[in-house]
Amino acid sequence: MENIKEEKQSHFFRTLFFILVLILALIILYGKYIGNKGIIIKDYDINNNNIPTSFNNFKIAHFSDILYSGNNDDEIDELIKKINDKKVDIVIFSGNLTKKNYKLNKKKTDYLISKLKSINSNYGKYFVSGLDDKKNPSYETIMTSSGFISLNDSKDTIFSKVNESILLVGLDSNKNTSFIKDIMKDNTSTYKIITFSESDQFDEIKDYNFDLVLTSNSLNGQINIPVIKEILKRDGSSKYIDNYYKYNNTDIYVNSGIGVDKINFRLFNKPCLNIYNLKK
Repeated sequence: MENIKEEKQSHFFRTLFFILVLILALIILYGKYIGNKGIIIKDYDINNNNIPTSFNNFKIAHFSDILYSGNNDDEIDELIKKINDKKVDIVIFSGNLTKKNYKLNKKKTDYLISKLKSINSNYGKYFVSGLDDKKNPSYETIMTSSGFISLNDSKDTIFSKVNESILLVGLDSNKNTSFIKDIMKDNTSTYKIITFSESDQFDEIKDYNFDLVLTSNSLNGQINIPVIKEILKRDGSSKYIDNYYKYNNTDIYVNSGIGVDKINFRLFNKPCLNIYNLKK
């Protein structure tokens, strides 16, 4: 009788072990072959009384962290189609076009230019640089050749047909933010947007009272599981990792990016395109 009981216990533990191994194997397969494929769209309505009336329903597309390594062409095609289908007013890319150590040849450079050039917008396309872009000497050439305007430590003012405006400011990666003081002093726009790559840079500009912050670099943790998420923090994004934060009257959105960083794996954190709809 005792042998039968021991045999049942042994069978139970073998079955439990098999089930756990199977679950782990399915999670690994999902994260490697499904979790990092297929771009989702996160639509956000931004409600703020500072938005000029003529900018009501103004639509912004925000993407980041393509981390191109020569083998994610399908994701780029999908991204561009989703942006163009949305018929947006402006497009913002907040950095990290290629992986840090990836060397672009002419063929791949021309490919990226042709693809990024095909992105459409009503008012303009803008970019800032991320840490990984510092290792890519052709980054700015690729972006400007694709019709994107550099916002690295600079600004642009977007005017509507009735001459109302919104201010758009950008930060280069890990640069001084003192220039913003002069921009804000001369600014007459009621609604102010700033974009930069490393999300932790927010602490350097939080007292300037921007209405909307569009940032990235964290990949929202890439593997969205406590502890593991913390281990996979990227340089420059150890504090602001999640999708959204609120600081006083400032809305902060952290894009989760398109590519992957150290491991080819995403879990509970699909590649995404953010769409922001300004609402008066």
